[in-house]
Amino acid sequence: MSNLVFVTGDFCSGSTAVFTLFRKTQKYYCLYEPLHEKLQEYLLWDLRPDPQDNHFYLDSYFREFRGFRHARALHDPRWGASGLYLPADAEADDLYRYINYLVGSAFGRAPRVMFKENRIPFRLGWIRAKFPSARIVHIHRPAQDQWRSVLRRVQQHKRREDVGQDRVDFNGFNIATWCEDLKPIYPQLDAKNFTDGFQRFSALWHLSYEENRKYADISIDYRDLQRDFVAVADELWACLGVTGIDTPSLERYVVKQEGKAKASHRGWTTRLRRVVDRFGRSYAYVRVQAEMRRRTRHQI
Repeated sequence: MSNLVFVTGDFCSGSTAVFTLFRKTQKYYCLYEPLHEKLQEYLLWDLRPDPQDNHFYLDSYFREFRGFRHARALHDPRWGASGLYLPADAEADDLYRYINYLVGSAFGRAPRVMFKENRIPFRLGWIRAKFPSARIVHIHRPAQDQWRSVLRRVQQHKRREDVGQDRVDFNGFNIATWCEDLKPIYPQLDAKNFTDGFQRFSALWHLSYEENRKYADISIDYRDLQRDFVAVADELWACLGVTGIDTPSLERYVVKQEGKAKASHRGWTTRLRRVVDRFGRSYAYVRVQAEMRRRTRHQI
């Protein structure tokens, strides 16, 4: 398990760039966001990387899950946005069984495994207790930069400037949902303590940062990774005890990705692909909902 790495960071923190970096080393079997609330759907119809997310150099998020026959059955979508805090002594048997299955299956295919997930900052005490030999890598960026990235992506998705960012219940990237779920543990996240969305986001950012730093073996500022890539990446590999990586050849996958323009094609093939994707996502959603209803009936 010393060859198991958990990559943790907030949404829009640069964690997908780090995922891409690990994948491109070809030293790790890389699992992308196994706790995503829509994972069961994405395993039926893979999520296509969107240029507006600045997730460059990705052709698929979830290809490493192919052949993991029991992943969908063991996955619980509630893990994505609820029960976000897990103390070290929590039992959480279903979650432990699921992660063990994924990690064990991945180790059957490669000697090193990377598990990238944005939903574990407040579960790291539990992860450290259950996987004591694993390494934890934390990626972060300043709260203002992260907020701007969150806001830009929500605005692009909804195609309007005002997306409720001035409200304390702004829920881009589940910010309000996380605060409501965590406020029994962190009452300072209660909406009554804020006057706008950024204030509440900032409070959540600071708590997440503190939890990540508390448990991480190495904490990396995304700006440093971009400005001094070789030195920072080599420090990362040294922390993980992995050798034989041609670090300079990987620089292009990380440096100055943010804001990089990517060609957008407006031809009929792009429109056709989007139509096919819509049908595919609808099929995946309907199938997952039917399977969940069937499992519920059997439990009753």
